[in-house]
Amino acid sequence: MLSAFGSNGSGQLGLGHDEDVHDPSTTTIQENYTLARPQRIAAGGNHTSILSADGAVFAAGDNSNGRCAFGTALESSSQFRPCSPAGSDSSNPITTCAATWEASVFASDRQVFTCGTGAKGELGQGENTIESAQAQPIPDFPPPDTRVIDMAAGMNHVVAVLDNGDVYGWGNGRKGQFGEATSIVWSPRKLSGISFPVCRAVCGREFTFVIGDPSQGQCAVLGADKWSIASAAPKSVPGYIDVGAGWSNIYILQQDGSILAWGRNNHGQLPPSNVPPIEAIAAGSEHVLAKTRDGKVLAWGWGEHGNCGLPIDDSGNVAGRWNEIQTSGPVEFIAAGCATSFIFTS
Repeated sequence: MLSAFGSNGSGQLGLGHDEDVHDPSTTTIQENYTLARPQRIAAGGNHTSILSADGAVFAAGDNSNGRCAFGTALESSSQFRPCSPAGSDSSNPITTCAATWEASVFASDRQVFTCGTGAKGELGQGENTIESAQAQPIPDFPPPDTRVIDMAAGMNHVVAVLDNGDVYGWGNGRKGQFGEATSIVWSPRKLSGISFPVCRAVCGREFTFVIGDPSQGQCAVLGADKWSIASAAPKSVPGYIDVGAGWSNIYILQQDGSILAWGRNNHGQLPPSNVPPIEAIAAGSEHVLAKTRDGKVLAWGWGEHGNCGLPIDDSGNVAGRWNEIQTSGPVEFIAAGCATSFIFTS
Protein backbone atom coordinates (compact mmCIF):
# COMPACT_ATOMS: atom_id res chain seq x y z
CA MET A 1 0.00 0.00 0.00
CA LEU A 2 1.33 3.44 -0.95
CA SER A 3 0.76 6.33 1.47
CA ALA A 4 1.61 9.98 0.91
CA PHE A 5 1.72 13.21 2.91
CA GLY A 6 2.79 16.80 2.38
CA SER A 7 2.13 19.41 -0.30
CA ASN A 8 -0.93 18.54 -2.39
CA GLY A 9 -2.26 21.74 -3.95
CA SER A 10 -2.48 20.14 -7.41
CA GLY A 11 -3.43 16.65 -6.23
CA GLN A 12 0.16 15.46 -6.68
CA LEU A 13 -0.10 13.07 -3.73
CA GLY A 14 -2.80 11.09 -5.54
CA LEU A 15 -5.19 11.14 -2.59
CA GLY A 16 -8.34 12.04 -4.52
CA HIS A 17 -8.32 15.66 -3.27
CA ASP A 18 -6.03 18.72 -3.26
CA GLU A 19 -5.56 19.41 0.45
CA ASP A 20 -2.19 19.15 2.22
CA VAL A 21 -1.97 16.33 4.78
CA HIS A 22 0.48 15.70 7.62
CA ASP A 23 -0.35 12.03 8.27
CA PRO A 24 0.41 9.29 5.73
CA SER A 25 -2.80 8.78 3.74
CA THR A 26 -3.56 6.00 1.30
CA THR A 27 -3.20 6.99 -2.35
CA THR A 28 -5.92 6.29 -4.89
CA ILE A 29 -5.40 4.53 -8.21
CA GLN A 30 -7.68 4.86 -11.22
CA GLU A 31 -10.29 2.12 -11.19
CA ASN A 32 -9.22 -1.28 -12.57
CA TYR A 33 -5.51 -0.67 -11.87
CA THR A 34 -3.32 -1.95 -9.06
CA LEU A 35 -0.06 -0.38 -7.97
CA ALA A 36 2.78 -2.84 -7.35
CA ARG A 37 5.75 -1.94 -5.17
CA PRO A 38 7.32 1.28 -6.49
CA GLN A 39 10.72 1.00 -8.07
CA ARG A 40 11.11 4.76 -8.33
CA ILE A 41 9.04 7.85 -7.49
CA ALA A 42 9.89 11.18 -9.13
CA ALA A 43 8.13 14.24 -7.70
CA GLY A 44 8.33 17.67 -9.29
CA GLY A 45 6.82 20.97 -8.23
CA ASN A 46 3.20 19.91 -8.64
CA HIS A 47 3.27 16.43 -10.17
CA THR A 48 4.41 12.91 -9.29
CA SER A 49 5.44 9.95 -11.45
CA ILE A 50 5.68 6.37 -10.17
CA LEU A 51 7.53 3.53 -11.85
CA SER A 52 6.36 0.27 -10.30
CA ALA A 53 8.36 -2.94 -9.98
CA ASP A 54 6.27 -4.56 -12.71
CA GLY A 55 7.19 -1.79 -15.18
CA ALA A 56 3.90 0.15 -15.08
CA VAL A 57 4.06 3.96 -14.93
CA PHE A 58 1.51 6.12 -13.10
CA ALA A 59 1.21 9.87 -12.55
CA ALA A 60 -0.84 12.39 -10.58
CA GLY A 61 -1.02 16.16 -10.24
CA ASP A 62 -0.89 19.11 -12.61
CA ASN A 63 -1.00 18.04 -16.27
CA SER A 64 -1.83 21.43 -17.78
CA ASN A 65 1.39 21.32 -19.84
CA GLY A 66 1.46 17.55 -20.36
CA ARG A 67 4.02 16.83 -17.63
CA CYS A 68 2.09 13.77 -16.36
CA ALA A 69 2.36 12.06 -19.78
CA PHE A 70 -1.34 11.19 -19.84
CA GLY A 71 -1.45 11.90 -23.56
CA THR A 72 -4.89 13.51 -23.18
CA ALA A 73 -6.42 16.91 -22.62
CA LEU A 74 -6.83 16.09 -18.91
CA GLU A 75 -5.45 19.11 -17.04
CA SER A 76 -4.87 17.40 -13.72
CA SER A 77 -5.64 14.32 -11.71
CA SER A 78 -5.83 13.91 -7.94
CA GLN A 79 -5.53 10.14 -8.30
CA PHE A 80 -2.77 8.13 -9.92
CA ARG A 81 -3.48 7.23 -13.52
CA PRO A 82 -1.49 5.06 -15.91
CA CYS A 83 0.65 6.96 -18.40
CA SER A 84 2.68 5.79 -21.36
CA PRO A 85 5.39 7.79 -23.15
CA ALA A 86 5.04 7.52 -26.93
CA GLY A 87 7.20 4.65 -28.15
CA SER A 88 7.47 2.81 -24.86
CA ASP A 89 5.77 -0.59 -24.63
CA SER A 90 6.43 -4.12 -23.39
CA SER A 91 9.36 -4.42 -25.80
CA ASN A 92 10.80 -1.06 -24.71
CA PRO A 93 9.76 -0.68 -21.05
CA ILE A 94 10.54 2.32 -18.85
CA THR A 95 13.39 1.55 -16.44
CA THR A 96 13.76 4.82 -14.51
CA CYS A 97 12.27 8.31 -14.23
CA ALA A 98 13.01 11.80 -12.93
CA ALA A 99 11.23 15.13 -12.57
CA THR A 100 12.20 18.80 -12.84
CA TRP A 101 9.89 21.50 -11.52
CA GLU A 102 7.59 21.42 -14.56
CA ALA A 103 8.67 18.41 -16.62
CA SER A 104 8.97 14.62 -16.45
CA VAL A 105 11.75 12.42 -17.83
CA PHE A 106 11.45 8.68 -18.50
CA ALA A 107 14.16 6.30 -19.70
CA SER A 108 14.07 2.86 -21.28
CA ASP A 109 17.15 0.89 -22.28
CA ARG A 110 17.02 2.45 -25.74
CA GLN A 111 15.45 5.89 -25.37
CA VAL A 112 14.84 8.86 -23.08
CA PHE A 113 11.43 10.56 -23.18
CA THR A 114 10.48 14.02 -21.89
CA CYS A 115 7.28 16.01 -21.50
CA GLY A 116 5.99 19.19 -19.86
CA THR A 117 7.66 22.59 -19.88
CA GLY A 118 11.39 23.17 -20.24
CA ALA A 119 12.03 26.88 -20.62
CA LYS A 120 15.70 26.29 -19.73
CA GLY A 121 16.23 23.22 -21.91
CA GLU A 122 14.91 20.62 -19.46
CA LEU A 123 13.20 18.70 -22.27
CA GLY A 124 16.46 18.05 -24.13
CA GLN A 125 14.53 18.08 -27.40
CA GLY A 126 16.70 20.61 -29.21
CA GLU A 127 17.13 24.36 -29.35
CA ASN A 128 14.13 26.44 -28.27
CA THR A 129 11.86 23.41 -27.67
CA ILE A 130 10.27 24.53 -24.43
CA GLU A 131 7.03 22.55 -24.24
CA SER A 132 5.82 19.06 -25.09
CA ALA A 133 2.25 18.03 -24.33
CA GLN A 134 3.18 14.36 -24.77
CA ALA A 135 6.28 12.41 -23.78
CA GLN A 136 8.48 12.26 -26.85
CA PRO A 137 11.92 10.62 -27.29
CA ILE A 138 15.04 12.79 -27.27
CA PRO A 139 16.57 12.41 -30.76
CA ASP A 140 19.73 10.27 -31.02
CA PHE A 141 20.07 9.66 -27.29
CA PRO A 142 21.53 7.68 -25.65
CA PRO A 143 24.51 7.11 -27.97
CA PRO A 144 24.70 3.78 -29.86
CA ASP A 145 25.57 0.70 -27.81
CA THR A 146 24.90 2.44 -24.49
CA ARG A 147 21.97 2.52 -22.10
CA VAL A 148 20.85 4.70 -19.20
CA ILE A 149 21.45 3.11 -15.78
CA ASP A 150 20.60 6.10 -13.57
CA MET A 151 18.94 9.46 -13.98
CA ALA A 152 18.40 12.51 -11.78
CA ALA A 153 16.97 16.00 -12.04
CA GLY A 154 17.17 19.26 -10.17
CA MET A 155 14.72 22.12 -10.45
CA ASN A 156 15.75 22.80 -14.06
CA HIS A 157 18.52 20.44 -15.13
CA VAL A 158 18.72 16.70 -15.86
CA VAL A 159 21.59 14.21 -15.92
CA ALA A 160 21.69 10.62 -17.21
CA VAL A 161 24.36 8.06 -16.28
CA LEU A 162 25.24 5.55 -19.01
CA ASP A 163 26.45 1.99 -18.58
CA ASN A 164 29.90 2.96 -19.89
CA GLY A 165 30.41 5.38 -16.99
CA ASP A 166 29.74 8.57 -18.97
CA VAL A 167 27.25 11.19 -17.79
CA TYR A 168 25.19 13.44 -20.06
CA GLY A 169 23.15 16.47 -19.05
CA TRP A 170 20.75 19.05 -20.38
CA GLY A 171 18.89 22.08 -19.07
CA ASN A 172 20.24 25.02 -17.11
CA GLY A 173 24.04 24.86 -16.85
CA ARG A 174 24.72 28.45 -15.82
CA LYS A 175 26.29 27.43 -12.49
CA GLY A 176 28.50 24.70 -13.95
CA GLN A 177 26.11 21.81 -13.30
CA PHE A 178 27.55 20.07 -16.37
CA GLY A 179 31.20 20.60 -15.49
CA GLU A 180 31.65 23.97 -17.13
CA ALA A 181 29.70 27.18 -16.83
CA THR A 182 27.33 27.51 -19.75
CA SER A 183 23.84 28.87 -20.27
CA ILE A 184 21.11 26.62 -21.60
CA VAL A 185 21.99 23.15 -22.88
CA TRP A 186 19.17 22.25 -25.25
CA SER A 187 20.30 18.69 -26.09
CA PRO A 188 22.21 16.05 -24.10
CA ARG A 189 25.87 16.98 -23.65
CA LYS A 190 28.60 14.86 -22.05
CA LEU A 191 29.68 16.24 -18.69
CA SER A 192 33.29 17.37 -18.47
CA GLY A 193 35.80 17.22 -15.66
CA ILE A 194 34.94 13.74 -14.32
CA SER A 195 37.99 11.48 -13.97
CA PHE A 196 36.27 8.19 -13.08
CA PRO A 197 33.43 5.98 -14.39
CA VAL A 198 30.17 7.13 -12.78
CA CYS A 199 27.57 4.75 -11.32
CA ARG A 200 25.13 7.15 -9.65
CA ALA A 201 24.15 10.80 -9.89
CA VAL A 202 21.90 13.11 -7.87
CA CYS A 203 21.02 16.75 -8.46
CA GLY A 204 20.56 19.77 -6.24
CA ARG A 205 19.10 23.07 -7.28
CA GLU A 206 22.38 24.36 -8.76
CA PHE A 207 24.74 21.38 -8.65
CA THR A 208 25.25 17.78 -9.75
CA PHE A 209 26.83 15.11 -7.55
CA VAL A 210 28.35 12.05 -9.22
CA ILE A 211 29.85 8.97 -7.59
CA GLY A 212 31.61 5.87 -8.88
CA ASP A 213 31.58 2.22 -7.94
CA PRO A 214 31.20 1.62 -4.18
CA SER A 215 34.48 -0.33 -4.11
CA GLN A 216 36.33 2.99 -4.40
CA GLY A 217 33.54 5.54 -4.02
CA GLN A 218 35.21 8.31 -6.01
CA CYS A 219 32.92 11.34 -6.16
CA ALA A 220 32.70 14.92 -7.35
CA VAL A 221 30.41 17.93 -7.15
CA LEU A 222 29.86 20.02 -10.27
CA GLY A 223 28.27 23.43 -9.98
CA ALA A 224 27.82 26.27 -7.53
CA ASP A 225 29.72 26.07 -4.22
CA LYS A 226 27.02 27.71 -2.11
CA TRP A 227 27.12 26.50 1.49
CA SER A 228 30.42 24.75 0.64
CA ILE A 229 28.49 22.07 -1.22
CA ALA A 230 31.51 21.44 -3.47
CA SER A 231 34.46 22.42 -1.28
CA ALA A 232 33.22 20.37 1.70
CA ALA A 233 32.72 17.21 -0.37
CA PRO A 234 34.99 14.22 0.31
CA LYS A 235 37.19 12.90 -2.49
CA SER A 236 35.81 9.40 -2.03
CA VAL A 237 33.35 7.42 0.07
CA PRO A 238 34.31 3.74 -0.25
CA GLY A 239 31.57 1.26 0.56
CA TYR A 240 28.68 3.71 0.38
CA ILE A 241 25.15 2.24 0.29
CA ASP A 242 23.09 5.05 -1.27
CA VAL A 243 23.20 8.75 -2.13
CA GLY A 244 20.63 11.54 -2.18
CA ALA A 245 20.44 15.29 -2.65
CA GLY A 246 18.09 18.12 -1.73
CA TRP A 247 18.12 21.56 -3.23
CA SER A 248 21.16 22.52 -1.17
CA ASN A 249 22.37 19.32 0.53
CA ILE A 250 24.05 15.99 -0.21
CA TYR A 251 23.48 12.80 1.80
CA ILE A 252 25.51 9.58 1.67
CA LEU A 253 24.29 6.47 3.48
CA GLN A 254 27.27 4.47 4.76
CA GLN A 255 27.67 0.80 5.62
CA ASP A 256 27.48 1.39 9.37
CA GLY A 257 24.06 3.02 8.99
CA SER A 258 25.33 6.57 9.50
CA ILE A 259 24.58 9.44 7.11
CA LEU A 260 27.41 11.63 5.86
CA ALA A 261 25.78 14.96 4.94
CA TRP A 262 26.76 18.55 4.21
CA GLY A 263 25.28 21.75 2.81
CA ARG A 264 22.67 24.23 4.00
CA ASN A 265 20.91 23.70 7.32
CA ASN A 266 18.48 26.61 7.59
CA HIS A 267 15.51 24.25 7.95
CA GLY A 268 17.28 21.49 9.84
CA GLN A 269 17.92 19.51 6.65
CA LEU A 270 21.13 17.98 7.98
CA PRO A 271 20.70 14.82 10.10
CA PRO A 272 20.09 15.45 13.80
CA SER A 273 22.62 14.08 16.25
CA ASN A 274 22.14 10.55 17.54
CA VAL A 275 20.11 9.37 14.55
CA PRO A 276 19.83 5.57 14.92
CA PRO A 277 21.36 3.28 12.27
CA ILE A 278 19.67 3.88 8.92
CA GLU A 279 18.80 1.36 6.21
CA ALA A 280 17.39 3.66 3.50
CA ILE A 281 17.22 7.40 2.81
CA ALA A 282 15.05 9.61 0.60
CA ALA A 283 15.96 13.28 0.14
CA GLY A 284 13.28 15.78 -0.82
CA SER A 285 13.76 19.40 -1.79
CA GLU A 286 14.44 20.49 1.81
CA HIS A 287 13.56 17.48 3.97
CA VAL A 288 14.63 13.87 4.47
CA LEU A 289 12.88 10.57 5.13
CA ALA A 290 14.93 7.76 6.62
CA LYS A 291 14.06 4.15 7.34
CA THR A 292 15.88 2.80 10.38
CA ARG A 293 17.29 -0.70 10.55
CA ASP A 294 14.46 -1.65 12.89
CA GLY A 295 11.85 -0.51 10.36
CA LYS A 296 10.82 2.90 11.67
CA VAL A 297 10.44 5.95 9.39
CA LEU A 298 11.95 9.24 10.56
CA ALA A 299 11.55 12.69 9.00
CA TRP A 300 13.31 16.01 9.48
CA GLY A 301 13.83 19.35 7.72
CA TRP A 302 11.33 21.78 6.23
CA GLY A 303 7.86 20.42 6.96
CA GLU A 304 5.50 23.36 6.55
CA HIS A 305 3.19 21.40 4.22
CA GLY A 306 3.01 18.33 6.44
CA ASN A 307 5.73 16.34 4.66
CA CYS A 308 7.60 15.74 7.94
CA GLY A 309 4.52 14.96 9.99
CA LEU A 310 3.86 16.72 13.30
CA PRO A 311 4.93 18.56 15.38
CA ILE A 312 6.73 21.38 13.59
CA ASP A 313 8.18 24.58 15.02
CA ASP A 314 6.92 28.13 14.41
CA SER A 315 8.92 28.28 11.16
CA GLY A 316 7.43 25.03 9.86
CA ASN A 317 10.60 23.03 10.49
CA VAL A 318 11.62 19.81 12.19
CA ALA A 319 15.11 21.04 13.09
CA GLY A 320 17.71 19.40 15.31
CA ARG A 321 15.45 16.40 15.90
CA TRP A 322 13.18 14.06 13.97
CA ASN A 323 9.56 13.02 13.84
CA GLU A 324 8.73 9.33 13.82
CA ILE A 325 6.10 8.69 11.16
CA GLN A 326 3.44 6.12 11.97
CA THR A 327 3.10 3.43 9.32
CA SER A 328 0.44 0.82 8.61
CA GLY A 329 2.78 -2.15 8.14
CA PRO A 330 6.33 -3.22 7.29
CA VAL A 331 8.02 -0.49 5.26
CA GLU A 332 9.38 -1.60 1.88
CA PHE A 333 10.07 1.70 0.11
CA ILE A 334 10.35 5.42 0.86
CA ALA A 335 10.57 8.47 -1.41
CA ALA A 336 10.55 12.25 -1.09
CA GLY A 337 9.99 15.16 -3.47
CA CYS A 338 9.17 18.85 -3.40
CA ALA A 339 7.63 19.00 0.11
CA THR A 340 6.10 15.55 -0.55
CA SER A 341 6.73 12.21 1.16
CA PHE A 342 5.80 8.64 0.17
CA ILE A 343 5.89 5.32 2.06
CA PHE A 344 5.06 1.91 0.62
CA THR A 345 4.15 -0.79 3.14
CA SER A 346 3.43 -4.48 2.62
